Parts: sequence; C-alpha cells; structure tokens
Amino acid sequence: MRGSGQSKILLVEDDLTLRETYADLLVSSGFVVCKAEGYDQAITLIDSSIDLALLDVRLKGKSGLDVLAYIQEKHPDCPTIMISGNANRQDIIQALNLGAVEFIEKPIALSILLNSINHWLDFSALKQENKGLQNFKALYQRLEDSEEKTRMSNERLNLLLASTAAVIYESDTSEACATTYISDNIKRLCGYKPEDFTSASGFRFSCIHPDDLEHVKGELKRALKAGAKRIEYRFRHKDGHYCWVVDEVRLEKNVDGEFHFVGFMADMTEHKQDLEAIRKMAYADQLTGLPNRSLYYDRLKQALAQAHRNKTSLAVLFMDLDYFKPINDELGHAWGDQALIEVGKRLRECTRKADTVARIGGDEFSIILNAASTEESVRHVADKIIARIGEPMMLNGSEYVLGISIGICLTVDEPTNEESIMRLADEAMYQAKEMGRNRCCIYRSSGENISDELNEEMDVEKALRQAIGNDELLIHYQPKVELKNGIITGTHALLRWNRGGKGIIMPDIFLPIAIKTGLIVPIGEWVLRNACNQNKAWQDAGLSIVPVSVNVIGEQLKHADFSKLVAKILDESGLAPNMLQLEVSEGELMQHGDAVMQTMNQLDELGVKLTIDNFGAGYFSLQFLKAMPVHELKMTRSLVKQIGQGGGQIANAIIVMGHILNHQVVAEGVETSEQLDFLREHASDGMLGYLSSPPVPASDMALQLKNIKPMLLH
Repeated sequence: MRGSGQSKILLVEDDLTLRETYADLLVSSGFVVCKAEGYDQAITLIDSSIDLALLDVRLKGKSGLDVLAYIQEKHPDCPTIMISGNANRQDIIQALNLGAVEFIEKPIALSILLNSINHWLDFSALKQENKGLQNFKALYQRLEDSEEKTRMSNERLNLLLASTAAVIYESDTSEACATTYISDNIKRLCGYKPEDFTSASGFRFSCIHPDDLEHVKGELKRALKAGAKRIEYRFRHKDGHYCWVVDEVRLEKNVDGEFHFVGFMADMTEHKQDLEAIRKMAYADQLTGLPNRSLYYDRLKQALAQAHRNKTSLAVLFMDLDYFKPINDELGHAWGDQALIEVGKRLRECTRKADTVARIGGDEFSIILNAASTEESVRHVADKIIARIGEPMMLNGSEYVLGISIGICLTVDEPTNEESIMRLADEAMYQAKEMGRNRCCIYRSSGENISDELNEEMDVEKALRQAIGNDELLIHYQPKVELKNGIITGTHALLRWNRGGKGIIMPDIFLPIAIKTGLIVPIGEWVLRNACNQNKAWQDAGLSIVPVSVNVIGEQLKHADFSKLVAKILDESGLAPNMLQLEVSEGELMQHGDAVMQTMNQLDELGVKLTIDNFGAGYFSLQFLKAMPVHELKMTRSLVKQIGQGGGQIANAIIVMGHILNHQVVAEGVETSEQLDFLREHASDGMLGYLSSPPVPASDMALQLKNIKPMLLH
C-alpha cells in the first residue's frame, strides 16, 4: 500500500525509556523514526516527509495537544495518533476534535500499536489515491465535450490506475455486488483478467475464501447503512493460493444519481505475516515453539471460566526437570537448549490436541488438561510423562537421562483463578521434589474427600516418610552359601519396617507405595549406606570377609548421579567396592533396558559387582545379557520350586547358560534337600533359602559369620 519506501514516523515522548523503547520497536518493524522530547524539538522536525505522528498527550511544557494543533495547521493530511497513560475524558475529546485519528492508552501492546500505525498509513495512502482519482474524474467531466480532451483525460486516468498498487473497482449494490468496472491491476493481484470479473456477476465473490464470504457479505450490507467499511479477507489467486487483501469500500452516487460501491483493494499478505510473526514472538516460547507464560495464563483463565460454566473439572500439571543442570554444566547451554526442545516435543506427544503444553521459563513446563474426569486419569498422564521424559536422549554423541517432578492441582466444584491454581500446583511440585524427584504429587486440601483405599495408602506414605527419622527401618541379612562345602560367601540385605504397634512389616507391603511416591530413593540410599557400614563393621570385628548384596531398582539406576552416590557411600564407610554387590531384577532390566546401561557400566568400572535378580521369570534377550556388565545370575525361586516336580530342565539350562557366559549362578528360595541335591548335581555356584538360614538380624548374622563351620552338612 505505502510503496517501496520506508514510512517516516514522528515520535514525541518525554519519558526517555519509553521513547527509546518505542523507537527501537518501530525501527525493528521497518520504519524510519524521528524522536523528540517536547514541543520545541518536535516542530523543528515536522515537514511534508512525516507520514504519521505518534504523540504523548502529557509533555513537559507545551502538551502533545499543542503539537497536534501545529501539525493540523501545517500538514493536515498527516495522520496523528495520541497516546497517554493517564489522560482524562476532556483530553481525549479535545484530541479527537483537533483532528487526531486515534487515541491509545498505555501500556501499549506492540501488536496493537503496529496494527494502528499500519492501518492509518494505509488509510492515508488510499485517501490520497482516492483524492487523485476524484480529481481525474472531475477533469473527465469537464472535458467530456471535447473528444480530444476526453481522450487525454482517459489516458491520464489510466496512467493513474496503472501506477497505484491498489485495485480500484466499482460494483452495484445487488446481493451479488456484480462488478461493473475493475482496474487492470487485478491481474497483478490475482492473475485473473478484468473481463473475468465484469462478465460474470458472481465471479468476485467466488474468489473470496469460503470461510470469509459470509463476513464480507455482512460487512457490505453494513456499508449500505454506514456509507463505508474496511474489510480484510482472503482472496484466491488464479494458481489456487490465497492472499490477504484489505478492501476500503465506499457508497457513492454515479453520474445517473444511482448508488454504487467504489472499492480500493490492496494486497496485505506481507502485513498479515508480519503481524503473525509479532504475535508469535509475543505469545510463543522462541526456543521450543510452545506457548509462553503469557499465552498460557490467558488460556488457563479461559479454561477455568469454561469449566465453571460447564460444571466440569480440569487439571494443571506444573513440572520442573530433574538432573538438567549437569547437562548445561557439562555440555554447555546450546546442548541444554536441545534437551529442552526434545522435552517440549515429548510433552506434546503425551497430551491431546485440546490440552495446552507451555514452557513457563527455564526448565519449568506446565500443562492444562481440559475435562480431566478423574484423579486416576490425571495420574495416568503424569506417569506417561515421567516414563517418556525418562527415556534416554542423545546429546553430543552420548545418552543422557532426565527426570521430571510434577505437581498436580485439580479443580472440582470450587471456582478459582489462574494464580491460585498455579500456586497450588507449584506447591505440589516442590513436594514431589522432596519425595525424591522424578514423580508426581497431587495437591489436596484438608477437607477433600478421598476413597478408603487411597486414604490408607496416604497413611502408609505419611508413616513411611517418617520411618527413617524415627529409626523404624531395619535390615535383616540372609547368608549366601557356596554349595560344594557350605561356606558363607556373601550376605543379602533385606529391608524390614518395624511400624510401632503394627509389628514388623515385610517389604512387599510397603515397597510398592515407596516406589509410587518416590520414597524409594531416600529409603534405597538408607539401605545402601547402612548395609555398607554394617559389612565394614563386621570386617573390623575380624569376622569373615564376604560381600554384601543390596537390591536396587531401575528408578535408582536411571539417576545420572547414582554411581557417584555409590562411590561416596563406599568412601564414607571405608568398604572396598568389590565387597558390594548390587542386585537388579530381570523385570526392571527388561523395562528400563538401555536407560540403565550407562550407570551399570560406571558401577562396573568402580569395581562394584552386579547381579540379575529373579532371573528366569521373563524372556530376557541373550544378546542383551551378553552386553551387560553382569557378574552373577540369581535364579528365580519359582524355577527352584519346580525342581522335583518335573520342572528342573529350565533351572539346568540357566546354570549351563550362565557358566557359558562366565557368570556365577545362584539359586534363591531353596527349601528342600531335593532342590539342594539337584543344584549340587548341576553345578550351581550358590544358594539362599530357609534350608540354610532365614533372614536374621545383624547380630545373628554376625554369629554365623563368626562360625566358620559349613552350614550344610547333608
């Protein structure tokens, strides 16, 4: 619309910070800016080269209204926009009476400011073009009696129409608004010839995008009453693509006194694209492409209002990445940014299109789950996210594993606002952090109704959280016995919970809750530290020197710093690394696979021995087993139980396979002499079970270590 040159804008603002900020934004948007602090400086800059003025109402000395009056006197065709943060009604009325085209209140959104500036620049250009056209039409009327003069007028009129970027057309006021005249520029705009429009009454409407057609027809009906309308819509090119056009439509009388429409249509596709780019910059996170904090809070406000109207619930998940800082520290921020981009992608994969995923800032993300029906369904999404984020990602040629702590707040019946629900979700997220990270926690108010089963689970969780501090956890030990001569070759640390009046609670009761709530991390660290300290104490007391075995789960091995924790505990206890054996179940390895391989290799390099516990319960890949730094296979008790019942073939196969791979093979749950004889006959390396000894307190285990005599005499 404004030609190829840059538009020149006069900016008068006495606040230095705002003046420089507005100027930088306008320059970055392609404008030339003249800056002035007040009236005296402004009038020295005002001349015919100024395309638009942007004036603050309140200035030191003479006001912006005085500058406006000067512009209207010297250059009345220059559109002037007034801005103010505390203008009163009288200022607004006076500014409009003096000739200001628009009044904008501070603070001003960049998109609104640019839209207004572009609109009035376009309007000014169209106004000048229309003025020139009317002048040529008047010339045409005056010279119509002279054929030669008429020809000259037409030539000048055609020159004007060819030189302007706008498409000028006339149409009747019928329902189809049939085109009676259209300038040759239409071919440049959309590829069609002028006669394509004038020969068929409905052709121009057929080029309007179907989604915009009713809007255009409605605006034209309003133009019949108002006399003019500015319409923006999509117009089809002959090659099939659509461009955005702005159409300034006016109702005028022709020479016969009949009303018709005169339109000035121009391509505004680039302008629309610029506005969209600005909108994305304002509301999208530039790194991940996700909605940013501003857009997220706007959508949350709308979602809460809709949920309240429809009497439905929604859930907010507030998330913070775990173990992200080491990536930035080790690889640098560029790779940290790549990790955040991948996290954003994975979060979108775990949600529906109707949900909103946003990056709030740093390594914090948030999700709005619309129409969240139940707590279980929200937990399912959270668990899905934790599992997906926990999958290894390749950064700079190496695999890295992140965790994510999730706080959840659900709305039910009570109306709330976006700030409150985000604060509660944030509190729940920090509780998840305190519980050991890489898990979710749901905010609960004190009066919230919950099921008996969930209430019992919460009671266990609360008591278990206090168990470490209250010294309620204890470890029993079961000896691992060498089958040839019955000598103890190791001890297996087994956790127990002495829960006050409820007695000793076995791990199969409370460990699932510990894993679900994240308490397994601090509890696992407690077991590891105490088992190492106990083993070193036995050695210092002169008892038999044998390694101690401690169970770990995939969640622990997936932590990037788990091997460092093990090294620290060994150093603090003084226990040699080869005196510690870590056992991870076959099922855990099948589930987590590659995600724990790096940690297992680090532990192997440290000198810690690794055992696959419960081996034979699943379908473990032989190729995968060969690649793992494993020292021992512990055969599952279900296979040992089958010995003597016609099921010893699998047990024998595992022993043979383990020896081929150079692994020790130990059987657990040995309870009968028949099982013992079978294992001896097929060269199993060791056993654990009630046949030799049940798990016993540390003091009883010390007596067994002191007694060097064989434990199995038959």
